[in-house]
Amino acid sequence: MARIFAKTLSKEVIININKHFTDGSIRSEGEIDHIVFKVADIRGIDRKAATILIEIARRHPFVDGNKRTAFESMLAFLELNGKKLEVGSTSRFNVVVWSVKPKTDIEEIVTWIANHTRGD
Repeated sequence: MARIFAKTLSKEVIININKHFTDGSIRSEGEIDHIVFKVADIRGIDRKAATILIEIARRHPFVDGNKRTAFESMLAFLELNGKKLEVGSTSRFNVVVWSVKPKTDIEEIVTWIANHTRGD
């Protein structure tokens, strides 16, 4: 049975994920707030995960490590909600590069996530 309410990532968690890769310098706290609030308004675990990936990767709220933070935040969100991503490192790299392209539609990322996860 699908969850009605998803567990969420806070602004602080996203910042701490970025600190694993960088010195944690933030370019725009407002962008991080925007991403957190946007994700809260979206329905569906896979769609929320895709939004996290796309928004962090495209909006660049950090000085450095935005793509790594985007992917790891998406992964943390999925795991928090009982889903496990099952792909190799090449696919991980490719989906991040794909997600920052302006022509990539969120539906494509949602489908990719659904096809590469298991769990709730």
